[in-house]
Amino acid sequence: MPSQKLKIRRQLISLVSCLLIHCFFASMVFSVHAQVQVTRVACVGDSITQGARVDSDRQSYPVRLSEILGNAFEVRNFGIGGATLIREGRPTVWSQVDAIRKYNPHMVIVALGTNDTVEGQRRNWSRIDSFKPDCLDLVHLLLKLPAKPTVFLAGPTPMVLETPGLSKQRLVNLSERLPRLEKLRTVLHQVVDKLNSDRLVWLDLGPVLRSRPELLTQEDGVHPNIQGYKEIALAVSRSIQTRFDQADRTSKVDAWKGYERQHFEIQGRPAWVVIPLKAAPGRPWIWRARFPGFHAEMDHQLVGHGFHIAYVDVAGLFGAPPAMEVGDAFYHEVVKRYQLSTRPVMEGVSRGGLFVYHWAMRHPEKVSAIYCDTPVCDPKSWPGGQGMGVGSARDWNRFLEVNDLTEDSGREYVPPIFKNFHILVQSEIPVMHIISENDTIVPPAENTLRLKSLLESRGHFMDLIRVSEGTAVSGGHHFTHPQPDRVVRFILQNAK
Repeated sequence: MPSQKLKIRRQLISLVSCLLIHCFFASMVFSVHAQVQVTRVACVGDSITQGARVDSDRQSYPVRLSEILGNAFEVRNFGIGGATLIREGRPTVWSQVDAIRKYNPHMVIVALGTNDTVEGQRRNWSRIDSFKPDCLDLVHLLLKLPAKPTVFLAGPTPMVLETPGLSKQRLVNLSERLPRLEKLRTVLHQVVDKLNSDRLVWLDLGPVLRSRPELLTQEDGVHPNIQGYKEIALAVSRSIQTRFDQADRTSKVDAWKGYERQHFEIQGRPAWVVIPLKAAPGRPWIWRARFPGFHAEMDHQLVGHGFHIAYVDVAGLFGAPPAMEVGDAFYHEVVKRYQLSTRPVMEGVSRGGLFVYHWAMRHPEKVSAIYCDTPVCDPKSWPGGQGMGVGSARDWNRFLEVNDLTEDSGREYVPPIFKNFHILVQSEIPVMHIISENDTIVPPAENTLRLKSLLESRGHFMDLIRVSEGTAVSGGHHFTHPQPDRVVRFILQNAK
């Protein structure tokens, strides 16, 4: 009998233990899920939010916004064709209030006003006196949602009278409504100022499309085309990102030669992107590798031409596999976040040449052109110092370490740039270099001129700028750039 009681007791202890373990792991899973919070974004508006004139399931601005923001965000489209902000309009955004409440977003983008300018049978403009009070009521309602969302009240996208193909009747109609729309833009801005809430942000979408008929649907003048919706998504994403940056002190925005520069991190390494005032068609960009402030006068000109300038710090990696991993992550992030061209122009200074060429040969289909300034092509020349150059023992040891080489295997190392130069030839990637003839740090004969000879042996031209003499204090490695305009022309001609 005692043994039977002991047996029952052991079974009970075992059962209780299993229950406790199950509860422990269940609580851990619940805790993990609780910590991984997706930010819900509600896009509220009219047909421009809905995605009229394009495939709304793939090309509307909320879809593009979701692509830019990534998996940490869930973006839902509450756009209704023809919707007004005023309650008495038909249709009206107020019909979506219950659905928005149920969604309980963390962020709300409100973009309305275009249909409120309509008169005719709809008589929206005759009721415009209710626009401001209805707007105040809507914003109050949204701010009181349980998730305590940030509300981005948008100034509406403009009517662009320069749009090709507008009929005479359409032009007359838009010309009549355009001043009304601008009045409503002012009213919307006044609402933001009046409420003065930390969770209410003014987001003017007017400058995104104003005087840019190439971003509007032809014969329409109101609804964007595919590229226009992408530009709206970019503007909204920047506003959202700025909001997050204000809360995250590790991120910041500063100025670069008068342009906005946005800082962030990629795999723990500093990175930044300079934003042009107006992106060039195709959204071309420059990818700087190492020493981004050196001979940056060309980049300054190119931002004025609508190029983004991007940089990620890969110091101490010498184009080794870890640098390539950082580069891959950076490329995918900036192309997605800023909707940039998939084929940047790569610029490398000195040891940055290793990164540029190694990444270009790894992804030749993702590079439109290469410009290098006194680049290292053979690490045995620099930092190895195994030829005519002075070398750097400290940097050579670091190079061996990141490439998992010994001193013996380092001497046998075959530079990938010379081994794989045929990839540049096959992919027809345009190449330009600038060198200093008296460079004792990165001797041209062992680096640029050797690559030039290899390329030209296969019929591939290298555009080369020669400087007769660099400064003595730099060992001939530095100099005043003699032809920045020539570099700008090369990049403008070859960027894709």
